[in-house]
Amino acid sequence: MNWKKLQTSIFLICLLPVVSASAGETGQISGYLRNSATGEPIMYANVVLTGTYLGAASDVHGYYVILNVPAGEYTIKAMMMGYDSFEKTITLSAGEDLRLDMELSIKAIQGEAVEVTAERTRFEEKVEISRMNISMKEIVNTPAMIEADLFRTLQMTPSVTAKNDFSSALIVRGGGSDENLILLDGIEVYNPYHLGGVFSTFNAEAIADAEFLAGGYSAKYGNRNSAVLDITSREGNSRRKLLFNSDNFDLGGLKAEISLLSSKVLAEGPHKRGTWMFAARRTYYDQLAKLYYRSKDGEDPPASYYFWDSHWKVFFDLNERNRLTVAGYYGRDYLYFDYEDEEAGFNLNMDWGNYTTSAQLRSVPSSKFHSLFSVARTVYDWDFGLSFTEIDSSVGKITTNISEKVDLQDWTVKEQLNWFVSNGHTLTTGFEFKILQMDINQEIANIDFLDRSQSPFILSAYLQDKWKVSNLLNIQPGFRISKYELHNKLYFEPRLGFKYLLTENLALKGSWGIYKQYIFTNTSDEEIINFVDFWLPVPKEFGAQSCQHFITGVEQRFANNIFASFEAYYKPYDTMLEVNPNNDPATDEDDYVAGTGKAWGVEILLKKTQGKFSGWLGYSYSRIRKEIDFNSDGKLSKDEGEIYYTHNDIPHSFNAVMSYKLSEKRTVGMTISYSSGQPFTVNEGMVYAGTDFASPIYPYSGLRNIPGEKNAARYPAYFRIDLNYARSFRMFGFDGKFKFQIINATNHFNVLFAQTVPNTNPTKITAFSMFPIIPSFGLEFQL
Repeated sequence: MNWKKLQTSIFLICLLPVVSASAGETGQISGYLRNSATGEPIMYANVVLTGTYLGAASDVHGYYVILNVPAGEYTIKAMMMGYDSFEKTITLSAGEDLRLDMELSIKAIQGEAVEVTAERTRFEEKVEISRMNISMKEIVNTPAMIEADLFRTLQMTPSVTAKNDFSSALIVRGGGSDENLILLDGIEVYNPYHLGGVFSTFNAEAIADAEFLAGGYSAKYGNRNSAVLDITSREGNSRRKLLFNSDNFDLGGLKAEISLLSSKVLAEGPHKRGTWMFAARRTYYDQLAKLYYRSKDGEDPPASYYFWDSHWKVFFDLNERNRLTVAGYYGRDYLYFDYEDEEAGFNLNMDWGNYTTSAQLRSVPSSKFHSLFSVARTVYDWDFGLSFTEIDSSVGKITTNISEKVDLQDWTVKEQLNWFVSNGHTLTTGFEFKILQMDINQEIANIDFLDRSQSPFILSAYLQDKWKVSNLLNIQPGFRISKYELHNKLYFEPRLGFKYLLTENLALKGSWGIYKQYIFTNTSDEEIINFVDFWLPVPKEFGAQSCQHFITGVEQRFANNIFASFEAYYKPYDTMLEVNPNNDPATDEDDYVAGTGKAWGVEILLKKTQGKFSGWLGYSYSRIRKEIDFNSDGKLSKDEGEIYYTHNDIPHSFNAVMSYKLSEKRTVGMTISYSSGQPFTVNEGMVYAGTDFASPIYPYSGLRNIPGEKNAARYPAYFRIDLNYARSFRMFGFDGKFKFQIINATNHFNVLFAQTVPNTNPTKITAFSMFPIIPSFGLEFQL
């Protein structure tokens, strides 16, 4: 294959007319920075030409480029705290495009320092506001439900609130969880949860970096209105050869962990043309239950639940300028329950999951161009089966079957091209073509009640410029244009961000943008546990869901690697869709109703990334309100529940995440969470009312609630303390770690939901709690 022709074709598709100009008296230097021990890329390191003002920072792939370098002899130096510096004398000719890859060796110092220079480089280079990078170390050191979890760690940041203890879904600045774009190595994942949201699907040990953007994100991201989580997984160890000492294939590292929840393994190593990585996890409660029941009475248990997931990645170095990556993620949940007695019985079968498979070509045709071309297929499906069995004296056994199948398939082709025009301009352009196949089927007693299939496409293109106006000011303008098949129009989304250095360590930042979303879920924010997301395309009768982001703030870096930020945001929604409570089941056009809304708030973050003590403190004040004309009378009434603060409205939230290294082998951690209680609607009473299924003898036998003002009351404040302890050891040639943690150490009663007790005067409300105190432990081994 002619890679230069492929690159040229992709370039033309991006609609960016580029004509290479003569380099004149200057040249450029580019290459990759890697860890000499593992071959993994070194992100956000500094590369400078000593004695000059010329330099650059490596990106998430370890790639750097220094432009407009006058011909001559230089000493190039690569620096990253935690690594020995690399220096080399080079000679650059006029117009030369010099490729120089460098490897840095790890220093024998505390591992926390590795993130320090990276944070400093992000502070200087990144324009994006509302950004937070989470490392694997921070995820592992944060107490979570039984095992380390990226989503649970993000729920401890100021921008994110949790729906409840049973949900790892991210509620970002009041927006629904379907407003977040979740990317794993650039590929979209639609339902990244297990057990109805209790656990996220990503293995923390396989994560190299996670960049979380809570708002104001640039034009290269689209089709979501609230936030972006961009996860980069590890590339694999290409240096160690533990089994065969072979150049064709070998094992470079092996890590296993056993906890009360699951067993998981991560393996990695080199092969002839690159590296590979494989991670897998499976719960085993179902197997323990099976052993117990069989030993007790020789029968299988009446109920079973388990999940598994796996993630693999293989790199092929085609040549020094082209790398092919083939990757996949597969995960699935299974739930089974069977009950039967002499008169009746029922059987429940549910399984659901995600599958992603992708191929990505990373090309560097010259130091000024960096291309990422991807082809991916993502599948999210849900299969539900329920059967009721009754014994009738006249006809015998009667079985009624209910089934539901949901299937979403996403075929995506996309390209991102970075053009390093000069030291002052970096243009990023690209396109994304997405075809969605969305099927829903509901069947009762072999009769189809719903059978819907839709396959819209979304075509988007974007262009943005990172413009370094001066050493103090960076501006990032951009725009995104999208064509959604069901709408006869083009959607235009301008974006603008800036960063101004008031001092060397103090920056003023701001962002504004218009955001559109063309798919959504019909999930209510009041649902406690959500096993399945029904992803749907925005109907042709409604415009795309739309909002704007207005964000401003300051960032301050202090000594000892302490970082502080303050941000204020305002997010008005021009269009948002809600399920229509008054819809006619016989009509498809009135399933939803459109309205408006707005979210606003302030956030404060204080974070320390180095030393024996690390962690962060976060506080947020946030509100989210909707205005929906549910009865379509053209008027908005608070009394009728059409103007209301949503269930995600949490005015005050405070989180503390702390980790302290007692010694080289022992670490302790603690998290503290406090927030306002969630709003709910108080039932003012109950009334007897006729129903469609009422008895003809007692037509008013059903009780119906009389609701008060929507979400006018609040549950008591939420409070939780989690603790963890970890101790490293070495046994039988393996490095190991023992981990112990306590969830809700004070056993505080946090309200999950409340319900009205019938026939009580005055009305009584019964509350049900979230997690009680839960201790857990785990063992980790590494080769």
